Amino acid sequence: MGIPLLNGVDHCHLNVDDLTRAVTWYRDVLGFSVVPELAFWDEGKGPLTLEDQAKTIRLALFEAPGNSKGIAFSVNAEQFLAWLEHLAQFNIKTVIADHGVTYSMYFKDCAGNSHEITSHDYEQIKKGLE
Repeated sequence: MGIPLLNGVDHCHLNVDDLTRAVTWYRDVLGFSVVPELAFWDEGKGPLTLEDQAKTIRLALFEAPGNSKGIAFSVNAEQFLAWLEHLAQFNIKTVIADHGVTYSMYFKDCAGNSHEITSHDYEQIKKGLE
């Protein structure tokens, strides 16, 4: 089996020094708005998911010091499960997170950068992991 497909970038993680100020900036300058169905994740310091007007770009803002956490790649349920197997072949440690509405796997590249593969096919992945 070859390398599983990715469907694109689901969102990019960005660390900001002031979450409220960043939301205002992204809204006023680039036209981003909070994604209402994902706003429950924000506990005051993020993650707060913003989306552009065309609904094609998402940013996850975190009020945190230091470097941002990397890219979250988008996949469907079948691809998610295939990526788990694929990364295991390279002995790459993955951490799976059940977010209640999405599943994510987190891993690091060879330089230590954190990345994520995420899917909104929640029920299918839940069954596939059982």
